[in-house]
Amino acid sequence: MAGRRLEAPAGAWIDRSRSVGFSFNGRPLTGFRGDTLASALLANGVRLVGRSFKLHRPRGIFSCGIEEPCAVVDLGRGARRTPNVRATLLPLVEGLEAVSVNCWPSVELDLGALTGACAALLPAGFYYKTFMWPSWRAFEPLIRRMAGLGQAPRLPDPDHYEEKAADADVLVVGSGIAGLAAAVAAAHAGARTMLLAGSARLGGALGARADYEVGELAATARQLGVDVRLRTLA
Repeated sequence: MAGRRLEAPAGAWIDRSRSVGFSFNGRPLTGFRGDTLASALLANGVRLVGRSFKLHRPRGIFSCGIEEPCAVVDLGRGARRTPNVRATLLPLVEGLEAVSVNCWPSVELDLGALTGACAALLPAGFYYKTFMWPSWRAFEPLIRRMAGLGQAPRLPDPDHYEEKAADADVLVVGSGIAGLAAAVAAAHAGARTMLLAGSARLGGALGARADYEVGELAATARQLGVDVRLRTLA
């Protein structure tokens, strides 16, 4: 299926003058700086991104934020493989490698989808009663393999990470209009304030468009010394 993008000024986060190369399931694709993996996949006409947890039904991109239940991918390879990342939260960078989860041998032709033929015989929790004889341990490895999502790396992590302790008088979770206003009010009162935003932009639901009030509040928060943490979950 061919993809398309909305015409400007829609997609204000995207710099259409700077292309970014990435791959999905081994297929080389191109997006733009400012894309998420999800938006770049849609623009390239990719609709099928994964399979459901139990019956391996086809799944596409359902939403555009942290609430995304379907577009979950694995990143990288080897010891640096990162499992179960939401494509809607992942900024596109040059050389990014992503693969679908919970499918074999491919997301388009997944043999696990054969379980759908007997879906009526597989109600929720059926395995707790069905596979107790002769021993649960005889079935457990296969069930765990079929029911899992991403694959965690088996090798030790070769990277090293820094730790930083941070404290604040007021912690504001969420960077919508209410969160920004609360952070500004707390900073005006002299409190050391930290603001956590789950996405890469401030503004919450309004962050995807040019909103004067969001921009003004964000600028004021930074001027007052609010510690703003993007892509940070509480």
